[in-house]
Amino acid sequence: MEAAVASTGSGLRCSPNPMPKQQHERRSARVGFVSQPRPHAVRCERSPHPDARAYAAVGVGAKGGEAGGVGVERKRLAVFVSGGGSNFRAIHNAALGGEVNADVVALVTDKPGCGGAEHARGNGIPVVVFPKSKSAPEGVSTDELLNALRELRVDFVLLAGYLKLIPVELVQEYPKSILNIHPSLLPAFGGKGYYGLKVHKAVIASGARYSGPTVHFVDEHYDTGSTLAQRVVPVLANDTPEQLAARVLHELLPYVMTELCGEKMVSHLLEARQTLTSTLNSWYYLKDCCAYARGIEEGDGANDSHS
Repeated sequence: MEAAVASTGSGLRCSPNPMPKQQHERRSARVGFVSQPRPHAVRCERSPHPDARAYAAVGVGAKGGEAGGVGVERKRLAVFVSGGGSNFRAIHNAALGGEVNADVVALVTDKPGCGGAEHARGNGIPVVVFPKSKSAPEGVSTDELLNALRELRVDFVLLAGYLKLIPVELVQEYPKSILNIHPSLLPAFGGKGYYGLKVHKAVIASGARYSGPTVHFVDEHYDTGSTLAQRVVPVLANDTPEQLAARVLHELLPYVMTELCGEKMVSHLLEARQTLTSTLNSWYYLKDCCAYARGIEEGDGANDSHS
């Protein structure tokens, strides 16, 4: 019987992947990155959890793969799934093909018999069952899950069709390092109960002409974290939920992870910060000029009244 967490004295390790390395053609997608300033924006700084990698490029050569450029260390990903794991497979394939400068080092699931877990086992990726339940008595506790992720030195946690609300302890352990992909243009059709084909059925029933996936940071609630990127796709007149689902998913999350695990996302964030700083400086300069001008006018008025 497979253990819930495969552990060794030196920590969890992923066995060599038997699949041949494949090059996957990168698909172009019309993607919108959220550029307006938001509360709790991503900061390019070292995460507080043990052995975390820095968001910014480090001064070492890339460890394998072709993405991310020289000087960017490969990130370590833990992917959470509850079903077939189509987005998990897309991320894994992108990593194998060199499109994402990262390695999937763990698959976490609440359903040990799901397709995503089977794919992970077939590719030598450790499977962690979480949480413990009647249907999954081999599941681990929250503390055991956190210890496993620390042991694996996980940099980012990706929720790719994971239907459970993750514990607040995990959010606190990985601030701004947990991402979710939701199959609608949030905040529309988001929240508890909106998942999988239910989302696409609701979109079609509403008569909406457009839909698309949203990648966002995860907080303590369902689908309320800050948005990172969205991709708009049309809803066609005769779409079934399955057809709309196929059009919506599987492209955006690898694209975002390519940016996030390389230098580009860091550059975008720094550029946005510089732009905001420049705008604020200009605003304060204009404010000072107006105050100075008002001071002169008031001074002239005072002089006129005494003349």
